[in-house]
Amino acid sequence: MSDVREHVLADVRAALGGGQPDPAVVAREAAAILANPACVQPKFDDLSNLERFVERAISETLTATVDRVQDFAAVPGAVRQYLSEHGLALDISMVNVEQLAEQDWGDVSYHHTIDPEELVSVGLADYGIAETGTLVFQSCPEAPTLFNYLPLHHIVVIEAKKVLRYIEDYWVEVRAAGNIHPRNINFITGTSGTADIEAKNIRGAHGPRFLHIVIIHDAGE
Repeated sequence: MSDVREHVLADVRAALGGGQPDPAVVAREAAAILANPACVQPKFDDLSNLERFVERAISETLTATVDRVQDFAAVPGAVRQYLSEHGLALDISMVNVEQLAEQDWGDVSYHHTIDPEELVSVGLADYGIAETGTLVFQSCPEAPTLFNYLPLHHIVVIEAKKVLRYIEDYWVEVRAAGNIHPRNINFITGTSGTADIEAKNIRGAHGPRFLHIVIIHDAGE
């Protein structure tokens, strides 16, 4: 196995022109990219952050669905509609964050625990990334990471004003807030899927099969 490995690596080195790269050159190139990330960022000047985010989220690759509401008070109604449309019981697992828990959920019952066989969970994304349609979740005691991965249906609430243009913009926000990092940060892009088995795209392979995003628009937007 070692001989095969060395043979493969030798072929790679030959294709790259041989020799070892100059560390100083690598460092200069990396510094140039980091100093000006715009030089490698894709352009979508014809779209707003929210337009690009939705376009990517509902794409054939990410397969999310999107709903839009005016404020947090309208979230329970949007969730109830989703449950009814999919023939699901009016019972959800929900993160225990104030913006959601303080709303009137009517006949939709909820609990703040998450089970491996959970059908539906409702969470609140901290940020969205327009470039890729990504949702950003910062873990905290009120919103454990498992809420993002165990349910079959993952309903995510996000404020339109929290949709950033590029992933680099998220780190700008982190640094501006004192560079304080949570225990972990999850970047979730679309539904869970794999094409490892006979090149067939299987959804829900290692996470939610359905992703529904409820976007809260800013007042006047």
